[in-house]
Amino acid sequence: MSNLSEKIVVDVEPRSERGKNACRRLRRAGKVPGNVYGLAREPFAVAVDPRRIEDLLRLESGRNTIFTLSAVGGKERRDVMVRELQRDPVTESLLHIDFVRFDPDKRLQVAVPVRLIGTATGVKNEGGVVDFVNREVLVSCLPARIPENFEVDISELHIGQHVAVKDIAAMEEVELLADPDMILAVVAAPRKEEVPAAAEVEEEAAELPEGEEKDKEAKPEEQGEKEA
Repeated sequence: MSNLSEKIVVDVEPRSERGKNACRRLRRAGKVPGNVYGLAREPFAVAVDPRRIEDLLRLESGRNTIFTLSAVGGKERRDVMVRELQRDPVTESLLHIDFVRFDPDKRLQVAVPVRLIGTATGVKNEGGVVDFVNREVLVSCLPARIPENFEVDISELHIGQHVAVKDIAAMEEVELLADPDMILAVVAAPRKEEVPAAAEVEEEAAELPEGEEKDKEAKPEEQGEKEA
């Protein structure tokens, strides 16, 4: 669970310049532009060290980590979460980040990661493969009750069997919003490469238009005539 008593503090700098050129200059200086909004309050623009954000995202709670933004040179401190990220499609470096304020006494809707536990019998003994279909589950809960992840045991699954949302163990004050029958992971049979049968190859050859066959047969003779 996320713990509001164990505060993580991230320093940010208020920024007044907007626009693409200003954001480029900010990134060249080693910062990432961002915005803070939520709770029906006026949003404001900030600059933040991307390394600090990457450290947060590597925590077990990932994007659901609750932390405090502290404005450098000011008294403003707000509890927030990461709402949206933009990354460079090639380098995957952070380009922009949005933070959202929240009320600790009101429920949030967040996507919680699913973690598969164990090695499926269908993989270990039957040569199957695990298809991880849905890696997150939407829940509703208070900020302090957000699970870091849902652990789902797949060790007893055979080929053709699956685990679904309804197989997630109930957690106090956490409501699962996803369809109970939504599949999380399934053990599938290994895919075999299809090799065309000899009869199919012969049938394809037989379907060639007569004109094409005649042209192919005539080409050597025509070539001989030209050489003569």
